[in-house]
Amino acid sequence: MFIPSTIPYISQFYPLGNTPAVSLTRGLPQGIDADILLLGCGDVRNILFTAYSERGFPPRKLDITCCDMETAIIARNVLLFTLLIDGISADNAWDVYFNLRINEDLKTLIKDQAQKLVSLSSSIGQWSEGRYGSVLRFCDSITLQQVRQIWAKYASPQKGGPAFDEDLGRARKLERTLDGLPEGHSKLILTGLRSTAPLSLAPKLASTQEVIEAREVFWKRGNFSRRPEAIPNPIFSETLSPNTYIHYGTDPILGFHLATAMANLAPASPLRPIKEDDDETLNVIRAAKTQFYKWVAAFQEIPENRISLRFTVSDALSFCHGLQAVSASVNLPVNLYRRQLDTTSVEFDPTAYTEVDSAPTRFDVIDTSNLADHLGTLNLLVAATPLLKTLASSTLWVETLLKSEKTRKQQFDALLRGHGPTLSLLLGLSPVDFWTNATSVSCVDELVMNAMYSSSQRQQAHSRLAFKLDRYFSQLKGSAILSVEPHALAKAAFQVYTQLFDNEDPTSLLTASREEAEENIRRHGYPLFHRGSFATLMRHVQTNTSTNWPSFWEQLLQMVDQDDQNQTTLRKLYRQDLGAQLHLHGLYTEPWLRAGVKSNPSLGGFNAWRNIPEVVCITVAVPRKQIDNLYSTDLSKLNAPTLEGVLRSSNPFGWQNMFGNVHCAFGQVETKGNREAEDFSITVRQDPLGWQGESSLIASFHVPSGALQVEPRDAKVGLSIQNTAMNITTFRHMQPTMTVYMTTLSDTSNVFVTKYEPGMSGYPFTSIQTDREAGGSGVQTDAPTTTQIIANFEDNKIKSLCGHVDFSTSQRGKKLLADRASIELRQSSPFSIDIVFGKKLLVCPVSFPTPVLQETAKTRIARTSCYIEVIAPLADPLTSGPLSSFIYPVTLGEESIPIPLNSQQVNLDSLPIVDVDQAHKKDNNWLNILTAHQFSLRERRLRDSAEPTLRMNFKESLFSMFMLASGLQGGNTGLFALQHPKDGNQILIFIRAIRLNGAEGSVVADAAAMPLTRQLIDSGELETFLYVLRELEICAINVNDEELVLWKKVLPALAERCRTWSHGPECEYKKPGATIPLSTEMGKQFMCSCGNGVLPEGFMKLPEWDDAAAKHAVRVAISPTFSVPFVEDIVDTSLLKAQGGIESLQLDKCRNCNATEGKNGGKLLKCSRCREVMYCSYDCQRKDWKKHRMECVPYDVS
Repeated sequence: MFIPSTIPYISQFYPLGNTPAVSLTRGLPQGIDADILLLGCGDVRNILFTAYSERGFPPRKLDITCCDMETAIIARNVLLFTLLIDGISADNAWDVYFNLRINEDLKTLIKDQAQKLVSLSSSIGQWSEGRYGSVLRFCDSITLQQVRQIWAKYASPQKGGPAFDEDLGRARKLERTLDGLPEGHSKLILTGLRSTAPLSLAPKLASTQEVIEAREVFWKRGNFSRRPEAIPNPIFSETLSPNTYIHYGTDPILGFHLATAMANLAPASPLRPIKEDDDETLNVIRAAKTQFYKWVAAFQEIPENRISLRFTVSDALSFCHGLQAVSASVNLPVNLYRRQLDTTSVEFDPTAYTEVDSAPTRFDVIDTSNLADHLGTLNLLVAATPLLKTLASSTLWVETLLKSEKTRKQQFDALLRGHGPTLSLLLGLSPVDFWTNATSVSCVDELVMNAMYSSSQRQQAHSRLAFKLDRYFSQLKGSAILSVEPHALAKAAFQVYTQLFDNEDPTSLLTASREEAEENIRRHGYPLFHRGSFATLMRHVQTNTSTNWPSFWEQLLQMVDQDDQNQTTLRKLYRQDLGAQLHLHGLYTEPWLRAGVKSNPSLGGFNAWRNIPEVVCITVAVPRKQIDNLYSTDLSKLNAPTLEGVLRSSNPFGWQNMFGNVHCAFGQVETKGNREAEDFSITVRQDPLGWQGESSLIASFHVPSGALQVEPRDAKVGLSIQNTAMNITTFRHMQPTMTVYMTTLSDTSNVFVTKYEPGMSGYPFTSIQTDREAGGSGVQTDAPTTTQIIANFEDNKIKSLCGHVDFSTSQRGKKLLADRASIELRQSSPFSIDIVFGKKLLVCPVSFPTPVLQETAKTRIARTSCYIEVIAPLADPLTSGPLSSFIYPVTLGEESIPIPLNSQQVNLDSLPIVDVDQAHKKDNNWLNILTAHQFSLRERRLRDSAEPTLRMNFKESLFSMFMLASGLQGGNTGLFALQHPKDGNQILIFIRAIRLNGAEGSVVADAAAMPLTRQLIDSGELETFLYVLRELEICAINVNDEELVLWKKVLPALAERCRTWSHGPECEYKKPGATIPLSTEMGKQFMCSCGNGVLPEGFMKLPEWDDAAAKHAVRVAISPTFSVPFVEDIVDTSLLKAQGGIESLQLDKCRNCNATEGKNGGKLLKCSRCREVMYCSYDCQRKDWKKHRMECVPYDVS
């Protein structure tokens, strides 16, 4: 297994997600077929919402592979999908899937459907040929077999009402126990309010109370109906047991976008909650059901030949590494256990995964849910990155819910266990949001909710991060990979090593304050890494970088051995584990591994093997009474222990070694062959009763063979609890040794030494496969090439990159060097610096895999040796000029299709419309709060500056648009002109509506953009329309040269976000040498014309719009643009607490500095002209007038 073995006595069943649904295709160009991998897939909300979001877009085929380690999750999801394929009504689908208690008709429906599924699933071949096999597929026969067993339980439910009530009662009791609440009290789960974003900040705070009330109704009645039913729903009840509790946070409505229950929606708005003829008491429930019904309808409309859903039951990391094997065309067994407490291995249906038109093993999208919290971000990245397709559009999504650090900025480095940019480069990845520091996704509601908690231990911090392969994110040219000096890499790797295992250094607790110690215990409660995890990480780094690897390993291991001399840490106990894992992963075999192995037949067992391998597997059968003792206290049942293999001297004061990579399962060992023969093997006959049975716990782990020969008969071997602070607190009854079970190597009844793990025919397959050929055409040209990119370290962080450009194959370059032509550097993109000879006699771009800074770059020019090196420091997303316009970057992909790199697609016609009538002005003030938080804390401090940054100007323009389009400040207009002070109006923007975008916790302006190119103006086609506009209320937004260029870069991405049309063969982007934008020069075309005029009927009610203007306008989706909290702080939570929490956001504030009172302590002053905007002083009003004057409309006395 790829993480430490944490074996819980009580497992939590998570049937429903607790974060709002997102579209799985949100980062992909429309109309392109998509292969998607869902790890920790959970419930069906994201698949159904994706179907809804795809409505009206150019059609595509979706192939979605769903992986979850809980069999019941897959079983219930497949059952629902079969019902949807059969045409079940959305109302019945809701009751079947969400309700804990149902009526007799629904019980019969579930029973009949489950019996049908059982009859269709005796083999994977039968299933594939059956009614549902063309759409719903299984990755392997074992998954189908395990799921079928669950269906059989649904078909013959055994649990009655009292037993089910007892199961639910255990879950609520667990909730109270974990939160220290007395009987009859339940936890106030405010994090559920994230589903109401962006309306959790609305003045109607009473409406948010419905979310909390709905959960209580659900748990009390088992559904939301006024006519509660009493029959347990088998797809819940048959999964629960004394060892499996439904998670106490289970709540059907949290996966929906509940802002529609609270917002004032326009009468004709999509997803307006249905209130007629229903028996629901709460509007949030109506909102959730309305959305579910629409999502289901969209899914049922998809033709069966355009969607495939594949399912597997497996640990996500094991499945990913298994897919790597299949992707590498390895036909041998992968020899990986699929999960803990399961003796079956990861397998793939040979029919589906070996044919020409086979199941996908590389993906456009990999979504990891919030597995990072439970498996570790590094482990996920290492496992999943090789499965990404080598395309700029391919994205790996990482989501976290747990708040592990005090600030989000600290949490980014904590996720990667080191300096984020450095680790990303070594992994061959780019954290997209980190480098753009711009997103349409709001975390404002989440941060404010966090501020409402008094205890940091109760906080969550929901975040999503997008990772792309750095070569494709940066459009890196050539095939050079990152080169690193071995000593520098060894130091950086050692720092990662110590951070991965800092829980093995107890000295940090001795010097910490009580609060810090408690935080440390909480953070390290469940370790996420063992030495095998580190080896897997380094194998991935080795694939993505170039160095002198033997030298690297020698130096790294020397540092590890020096660290082992520190008697205060426990890391030295894992030294042999490290050596064994490096060998198993094919990274490095230390001499002592082989030197310590010798055949000695007289000792018997594996000592008699003719060829003893460096590493063997040792299996220990732990008697059930020892396991019962381990979990004999209430606390030990709540907090799962992390178990480790132990090998130690028979002398109590002698040597000891610990091994973290342990696989466990309940069952009995069955042997095959002679122990003294190399082909001796064992299997574990798994006990189907598991925790309810009486079988031993069979634990297996790898050890160096030589370690078993030190004391071949008397050495002790067994299982113990890892010495973490939480384990020491929880398992006091196991102190002082923390030993679960120990016996001697000579105990042949309970100890087995084999070459491979039980049931396996080889060592685990953990090969990392990547494509290094990217970018290189292989064609010989006269152009100079970047042959090497060298990483330069300072303080164990990559501070600069050196691009080595070889001119030896360029006759022109060689001559210019020999002629001593002048050379200067110019930055052409965040990732590229041009070497310019003379007056552009030769321009040679040097590409880097990450943003760099030309301003302080240096050069090494070797005119005789014909090479130039450009040493450029890594850019800073906060201060580097080249990144200032890197907000919504877009590039041209295959067939010149635009690929937005960090703007997310939205289906505008499906989103709810906010009613901006002046009658709702006060209620809509949440929009003011939301858009004001576009500005980070740093930017708010800079607003007093005479020279605001480019991004601040851009955000000010967006703020003005949303305030005027909503009528919250100044007038109320949807007509805007981006006006250049010298050249006049350049772009017209027409905002039709403001729509809620619950998936992003924000809003989006449904708009059309009309570039006023010279060609269009000279044609005279718009003469009458432009004359009409002069008579209307239009807001002129002043933009300087820099901001105008930025808008020309951004608008193509905003058009792609909501594109319902396809790029035709005559698309301007497809012309030779075309770029996106096409041009940034004044008056020239910058967007293609494919989308011109493709607008909903009656898009704008303006004279001459339909006849003259619409055909020159393209639809765009404009969202508020927020800074990224992993880069800088967005909400001043300390100030929020000091000012009284969320209510303080409703206070009037100075438009310029956010002060809540006048400079002298008096009231704020209103702008005398519009009487809307408020200031703390005349000085602030003067500073803000540059922006406010564009929206300031005289107050209408009438």
